Amino acid sequence: MLKCTSVCGKLFILFIFAFVSFYIPTGKADARLTSYTSKVSVWDVKASGLNIRSGPGSVYPVIAQVSNGTDIVNNCPSTNCGLTSGGDFEWNRVYYPDGNIGYYANAASGWAAYYNTVGPTVFNYRDAHVAKTSRATSMYTSDCSNLSGMIRHFPEQNYYLQSFDPELKASPCNPNAWRLQDPQGDSDAQGYFYSGFVNGWNLKAE
Repeated sequence: MLKCTSVCGKLFILFIFAFVSFYIPTGKADARLTSYTSKVSVWDVKASGLNIRSGPGSVYPVIAQVSNGTDIVNNCPSTNCGLTSGGDFEWNRVYYPDGNIGYYANAASGWAAYYNTVGPTVFNYRDAHVAKTSRATSMYTSDCSNLSGMIRHFPEQNYYLQSFDPELKASPCNPNAWRLQDPQGDSDAQGYFYSGFVNGWNLKAE
């Protein structure tokens, strides 16, 4: 009986050690954002000039135009929006930058042709994977409806942040809340990269 107790005790200790080793993260990852959270795409415009229209088709009026390198955000609060066919193109509803507003907003939203369905396929905008600061900005823990709970500040321009997701994403409830992590900075108290929401108006997606 004593022998069994000793063996069982050792096996129990080994089990606990294996369990803890499996669940304790061994590298720096994320401590705040989660991959299963709903999100929408942030795209980088590749066309030299892209018309934003009031509806999904070339028959709708042009309400704005954005140039190469502009960042647009998918306007899909339900996160279940697919492409919409219209004419010879597939369309997405997007937020586009309007300097008179100073942030991504419903007042600056329209439809942008994603790619053509006739002839060789040309994409007007693409997924992005990193973003760099264009002015001083901060990282926050909360996204809806306003950014709050500052955890980091980035005072300089051209500081690169990495997308937390495989492609750059934003919060569906706030197109200004881009999901990023800071692999260049120090770690948080748990040894993870800092990650959170950064104001996309202060960033340039690449």
